[in-house]
Amino acid sequence: MKKIFTLCVALFAAVSMFAQETKGMFEFATADGTVVPSGSVITKSDVEDYTDPEDGEDNMQIPTGLWIKPVKTELNGEKLCVKLRVDVEKIDHGSIAFCLLGNCSSARSEGTYESNGGFVDKLDDLQTEWMIGNDEETYKAKYGEAKAKLTLVACRKVSQGNDQFGIEQFKYEDVGESSTVTVKFVYNEKERTIAELEAVSGVYYRWEDVKKFIDRRKSE
Repeated sequence: MKKIFTLCVALFAAVSMFAQETKGMFEFATADGTVVPSGSVITKSDVEDYTDPEDGEDNMQIPTGLWIKPVKTELNGEKLCVKLRVDVEKIDHGSIAFCLLGNCSSARSEGTYESNGGFVDKLDDLQTEWMIGNDEETYKAKYGEAKAKLTLVACRKVSQGNDQFGIEQFKYEDVGESSTVTVKFVYNEKERTIAELEAVSGVYYRWEDVKKFIDRRKSE
């Protein structure tokens, strides 16, 4: 019994050591490679509008602008892969899309989601964004919010042998968390209005007023 207890303690210590050593191996970053510190909480409200007027419905999204930056890809001589874990804490509507090395998934409700693992050797766009939902009657984008905790997890690619067709199968075992960022997405009238201008209706303004506003901002 004492030997079993000692073995368990040793295994726990080894796992804890690996988890600490994976910190900072892979970092969240901006497109120019600037690291976003682990533990950051950021708010995003800049809307990308891909609406086609002929479709009759809005197509809007709010991107995180986050990329993955590999800082160190080996641990004790072993090359590690990485995967993206997405903990959706709130989503009023629509879906949160996320990608790793071009392989994309989406989440439509609260819960935990993960990408497949992959070997990242250079700065790569995570293409993570909130796809804003539309009103079922008007097909216009609905105001609301979403919130997700994003975690880069260092992993190990482990062979599971061949399947019935002779193709080798793999799984991606977690080694330890590397970095985490929480993103709050906000889409509402307040975020999209210009306080200094009088709106014609809702969030719509006279072009001449907007032009004067932009020119004034440029001169400041």
